[in-house]
Amino acid sequence: MRRVVAGLLSLGLWAVLVVSANPTNAALSSFIRYQAEGPSEGHVDTAVKTYTRADGVKVTLFAALHVADRGYYEELQKRFKECDALLYEMVRDGGVEMTSEIGTDNPLSQLQIGMKRMLGLEFQLEAIDYSQRNFVHADLDPDTFFRLQEERGESILGLMLQAILAEQARQANNPQGTVSGLQLLMAFFSSDRAHALKLLLGQQMESMESMLAGIDQGQDGQGSVLVQGRNEHALKVLGDEIKRGRRKLGIFYGGGHMPDFERRLEALGFKKTDEEWLTAWEIRKKRPAME
Repeated sequence: MRRVVAGLLSLGLWAVLVVSANPTNAALSSFIRYQAEGPSEGHVDTAVKTYTRADGVKVTLFAALHVADRGYYEELQKRFKECDALLYEMVRDGGVEMTSEIGTDNPLSQLQIGMKRMLGLEFQLEAIDYSQRNFVHADLDPDTFFRLQEERGESILGLMLQAILAEQARQANNPQGTVSGLQLLMAFFSSDRAHALKLLLGQQMESMESMLAGIDQGQDGQGSVLVQGRNEHALKVLGDEIKRGRRKLGIFYGGGHMPDFERRLEALGFKKTDEEWLTAWEIRKKRPAME
């Protein structure tokens, strides 16, 4: 019973993080999409977009979902090899050697690992080989991250509360399209739980970018450390890599970071020159076993 309760709590938290946005704004999403294939199947895709500057420097934004199908991560890694430098996110000490266990002991990673198991997916930190020579750490270290949060009066729990309050207000004004606790409960106890949960959450996935935009204002209205602060640091690392002569670069961050990255690249004179979509979640019903 404890496992069931823990699973439902994790699922509820995941739903808050993913769904706490107005679905009417889903059209604004440009890096994550859900494609329906009938009433009970479909797929969730993420974008790979390339931006080129007049001097020929190219930057590709690889929008990521942190739990996804193994084949999705394999496709991403093929494209990573084409980059002179692949900048990746992970709040960790830069001098720590990368291993498969790095970054998996924090609460958010544990939540994602739990979701991986319930949805029958893979966890990004376990599926991606971060030891590749062209991989460049482009995120804050923990001390800097928490110091900046303290300076701005920001906290992860505070941002989550902000998301919860926004979701409650949205449900009161527009209950249509909202994932209810009963729906989550029914999906959790479905005979094909992985499919039911993926379908329920996948249909709401496009809202994630809008949700992050809503909570990314920070306490002072100048943007949160969680998104904009880390993006600012990543762009500094990008500038350093360009100065080192890198001409073809990639940024591998969560999909919710990408609209802000796009705005920043455009401000630096980059223009979008290519776009493709990779399937992160295949949402299929179980097929009867062949006799």
